[in-house]
Amino acid sequence: MGAGREDRQYCDDGCRTNYNNRKRRENQKTQQVTQLAENTPELSVPDYISRIQEIILRNRELLKELCDEDTAGRIRLRRLEGRGFNTKFFTSEAEPTGSGNVYRFCFEYGYRMTDDEMVIVICREREIY
Repeated sequence: MGAGREDRQYCDDGCRTNYNNRKRRENQKTQQVTQLAENTPELSVPDYISRIQEIILRNRELLKELCDEDTAGRIRLRRLEGRGFNTKFFTSEAEPTGSGNVYRFCFEYGYRMTDDEMVIVICREREIY
């Protein structure tokens, strides 16, 4: 650690400042989430289901715009999320491909995320049982 007291908590002023800044940002995020939760009314079950359905249908529409039946679409994840895509909601998840890729589907439109923050969008034939 270098010169200084044996019981010090930080290696230097920069470490202390970085730690305190990071801690302050985490506290601000926690406060924002708490305030949002307090200001958000509890949804009834039918309203909750309707809201999830709206999100999934919106996701499907966004994927549909990017998908061509012959070729896979590509878009940056940040850009897709900026258009309103919510990665938490999808209708199914396919088994991993031979290369280990996992596709999540919103009905017949699927997507997978790559390591470089890109989203690959595909279309599969509709299945009705």
